[in-house]
Amino acid sequence: MKEYIIEKQTGRAFELKKGESITVIDIEGKQVADFFAVNANNHNEFFSAGVTVDCKESLLITKDDILYTNLYQAMFTITQDDVGVHDMMIPCCRPETYDHFYNNGEGHSNCFDNINQNLQELGVPHFNTLQPMNLFMNTSITSEKTIVIDPPLSKPGDRITLKAEMDAIVCISACSVSEGSCNNWECKPVKVIIEGA
Repeated sequence: MKEYIIEKQTGRAFELKKGESITVIDIEGKQVADFFAVNANNHNEFFSAGVTVDCKESLLITKDDILYTNLYQAMFTITQDDVGVHDMMIPCCRPETYDHFYNNGEGHSNCFDNINQNLQELGVPHFNTLQPMNLFMNTSITSEKTIVIDPPLSKPGDRITLKAEMDAIVCISACSVSEGSCNNWECKPVKVIIEGA
């Protein structure tokens, strides 16, 4: 078993073999973690939030559900989920995101850069767009089809565990949004545990 701390507003990439599990822990509570992964043997195959929603026919992804790739292949199975509320709609924040909403994008830490930079260190090419699974992010849709972002429901120590269904390179970024309710107006670290099959 290996344990890592991802400090607030930073990211880290990990190599997983098929059958290994990765656990993401919200140490202090109400902190989102962007989760993205690529096939370790084919970087053109990667996690797809859209395909996962399509296969489940639901925006609710939780324990016993499968995360799929852009090629409709099983990539991870969720084996534990203390919270049960995660987001599959919102793309990684990037400098342009902060410019659009808060007029402060220049130099702002962001999950788009955190994930791309850490993946590139392991030989994965740059992605022009990143649609992660936003762990612990609490989004909902109103009857008028408006998207609402509320503070996460995760409490200190809450976790989610995913078992790899293929060799994968995973990158996790501790969400950088302190300007709104996404992380309850405060960015915090997350913990990662990797365990063998």
